[in-house]
Amino acid sequence: MKVTKISKERLGEYVAFPRTQCKGLTEPLDVRQDEFKIVEVNDVARMGTVKLIEAVNTPRRVYQLFLTESETQFDDYLGKLLGMHQSPTYIDGDTSFIIVFQGNRDSIEINQLNYKEVLAAIRKERERAAWWWKKFGEVL
Repeated sequence: MKVTKISKERLGEYVAFPRTQCKGLTEPLDVRQDEFKIVEVNDVARMGTVKLIEAVNTPRRVYQLFLTESETQFDDYLGKLLGMHQSPTYIDGDTSFIIVFQGNRDSIEINQLNYKEVLAAIRKERERAAWWWKKFGEVL
């Protein structure tokens, strides 16, 4: 095996060994097919096919779904997303996709009093979106 030294300049914003820093979900959530819907599919430079998943309930949060073709590509995308200070979510043992929060369709007020609750709601729903894709993604 050839060992290659990677300089900080070459590494840039990329996070090496991303799964050691961002663990996948292990506890399955019971989700319904009508909780989310696919609203758009785009090709993004250097990231391939990206689908947008929208929650049906207000504030209709939108999540990016990055599809990956291999474990190497999965680690590459995960490293890039972590380097961009995103909070990706994936299912432990499944390297076919990554979910990232994008925004809301409806306006919500975020302030110093409620920001922790808003962040917790985003995290919880992002996890539900990951399990939704795992359960229903192939049939859609």
